Amino acid sequence: MRRKNIIAIIAMTAMLIFISGCGSKEIEESKSIEQLHTENGVPVIVQKLQTEEFSKTLQYNGKLTGINQGTEQSLVGGKVEEILFSEGQYVKKGEIVLTFPEDLAGMNYQAVMANYNVMKASYQRLQQLYEEGGISKQEVDNVEAGYLAAESQLATIEQMLKVTAAISGYVTAIYVSETDHVEAGDLLFTVSELNKLKTKIQVTEKEIGLFKDGITATAIWEGIKYNGKVSGIGFAMNDRQGAFEVALEFANPQKIMRFNINALIEVEVYHASGVIVLEKKQLSHDRQGYYVYVSQGDKAEKRYVELGNSAGIRFEVLSGLAAGEEIVVEGKELLDDGSLIMIKG
Repeated sequence: MRRKNIIAIIAMTAMLIFISGCGSKEIEESKSIEQLHTENGVPVIVQKLQTEEFSKTLQYNGKLTGINQGTEQSLVGGKVEEILFSEGQYVKKGEIVLTFPEDLAGMNYQAVMANYNVMKASYQRLQQLYEEGGISKQEVDNVEAGYLAAESQLATIEQMLKVTAAISGYVTAIYVSETDHVEAGDLLFTVSELNKLKTKIQVTEKEIGLFKDGITATAIWEGIKYNGKVSGIGFAMNDRQGAFEVALEFANPQKIMRFNINALIEVEVYHASGVIVLEKKQLSHDRQGYYVYVSQGDKAEKRYVELGNSAGIRFEVLSGLAAGEEIVVEGKELLDDGSLIMIKG
């Protein structure tokens, strides 16, 4: 038993000596690394600064419609007789797009047409007599008033039964089919000018100060980009949306982009040339602000910088750095102001 106790004591003593030795070795190694940094400098990688382009782009979603469009509503209740155009076809202003039957109840189209023809013939006959000196101007004027009233009545009914395009453009939507029964006020069709498209986006209070009339915008649809601009900025916040409304226009010369589609809208709210740009990972921060370490020969200088606009992880530098200077991009965590550095690579 005594022999076993002696062996256990020897083993424990050896283990303690081993652990103590390891700890001393780690301290010595740690001290040696610190000493190397003090004597030879902290190993760092630097990057030479150059000026470049910087832009800040914001993204939104917007529904694109024709720059100018007209949607016609039914003025009568009844059955649709004929639709003369299809979606995608071009129609000129004033062309008939859709008709209702002439015998539609309550319109009295035939009677109104007959009355118009009688009044027109009478007016033309009296006008001829007046020119020949057979009657007075007053007699012509009396008949003319009746003729113009009949003409106006016929035009009103024809406007109701023969629905025309209010503008020249493409038929972008037809909301009814032939033989459908519609009520007064129902939508019939939409005609749009598609050489330009427009949309409106909702911009937050934080972002609205970056917007100006005329700044560049891009609409992206089906992988194709369409150039445009901001055409109007709302002056008051929409309480329901909690945002400001901004209008944009986009060129669509080939009529490729469709009507009433959702597109990605990119607005370049800021652009600067010849500036220094840093990524977020290249910056450090303390209570005084953002800073970098600038290589000054074999020393690192801690230098605070003034930042401007940001775009994702990129920041515009307004002051504190100059093109041609070198900043530490790796190893900066081990530095203090005035630390000795050893540039690698």
